[in-house]
Amino acid sequence: MRNRPVREEVMKYRALALSPPTSPTVLPCSAPDQQKLALDAPALMAMTDFNYQCPVVVSPDRRIDDAQQDMIRSGVRALLVLEAECVRGLITLQDMLGERPILFLQSSACLQDRCDHHEVRVADIMTPVEQLLTLDLPIVQSARVGDVVETFKTSDHSHLVVTAACPDGASRVCGLISRTWLERQLDWTPDTDRPGETGTR
Repeated sequence: MRNRPVREEVMKYRALALSPPTSPTVLPCSAPDQQKLALDAPALMAMTDFNYQCPVVVSPDRRIDDAQQDMIRSGVRALLVLEAECVRGLITLQDMLGERPILFLQSSACLQDRCDHHEVRVADIMTPVEQLLTLDLPIVQSARVGDVVETFKTSDHSHLVVTAACPDGASRVCGLISRTWLERQLDWTPDTDRPGETGTR
């Protein structure tokens, strides 16, 4: 009697009819059309939403050479710096490849007897959280891509951090907007007045 429910459950299904083996062809791959991002598109279309795509994070104590490899493996150009479940800052590939490591090694902040590049850690060159450009999620939800472009024009920051308020009054990082990604999508560079233009001012 105990097995009866199992038999009844099995009887709901049936074996599928198999096709005789042939020499099938492969359908040509047709990738979906990628619509080009427009200035009047919702700003959310330019944001990496961490509700659907987990952010790639790094410890502030990690050496930048190792952090760079983390970026390569993950296919990203920026890492959120996380310590004790709190965001401490942001580090980008440009931070690592630019002048920041050299400036740190030449500064009084390098307290080691011999400062070598491979000893530079994320915390030494990251942008601290208090210096990040932050947007509230409701602002982004009501904005357009063109508004984001104009916001980037007000600074030389490579990313905008999007935050949302929590019920306890704290805030959480819920997304990231990349200047480089926007530039590629809009054919926009800092030397053009508006996306889509060519030449310099």
